[in-house]
Amino acid sequence: MGIEFRSGGYVRHVLMGGRTIKDGEAAAIWNVNGVHKQIIGPRRVYMYNSTIRFLTRHKAESHQYIRISHCDGRVEHKYGPAVLYQNPALHDSVSVHDGIRLLSENECIVVYNDSKSSADRNSVPKEVEIATPIEEIADTESESGPKCHGEKQRRKVIKGPTLFLPALGETVREFEWSGRDSDGAFAQSQNIFNILKTDPNRVLSLSLSVTTADSAQFTANMSFQYHMNSLNKCLDSMD
Repeated sequence: MGIEFRSGGYVRHVLMGGRTIKDGEAAAIWNVNGVHKQIIGPRRVYMYNSTIRFLTRHKAESHQYIRISHCDGRVEHKYGPAVLYQNPALHDSVSVHDGIRLLSENECIVVYNDSKSSADRNSVPKEVEIATPIEEIADTESESGPKCHGEKQRRKVIKGPTLFLPALGETVREFEWSGRDSDGAFAQSQNIFNILKTDPNRVLSLSLSVTTADSAQFTANMSFQYHMNSLNKCLDSMD
């Protein structure tokens, strides 16, 4: 049995014998006819001419969710706190993702969803919905942002303070704004982020290297104070 917890890297063929599956472990077993069963410990199992594979454990805390791609094509989000054992007979892939925490009312994210995602969000367990309240300050159809099967997607803006955990079909927009690269040159996609900050006293600082006609060099430091008048115009504009 051993004192260490076994995971997906442990695969054995057992001609005749037994294995102890400890509390906190799980295993998939295929018998001589290829029939599969999953066992979650603690349990002692006896096998004849069988293959046993221990399963990798995935854990989501209260600010996370588990994305599960099933072998039959279904995709599921399981909201934390939760535990899932990844079983190759049932799952193509399993991954754990963090939610997006918006700390104040001056922070927001832009979410695109397809026609099915509203139904999926309605199926979120009540205790999760309480932990992740959603406030829509805009709800418009948009041809910008990610596409799904060539259909238009609805766009909504979610405002803090809150913890956002996406439902199926929801995609958080990733912004790619221009900026200065490591050499000081102006380049695209230097600032990549999800959270927009809408507080009125934003400051943009730039440091520019300048060479004069007589080859003298100096650095010009500039600061701009700005605020966002229209969030929808910002979303419809390209960098």
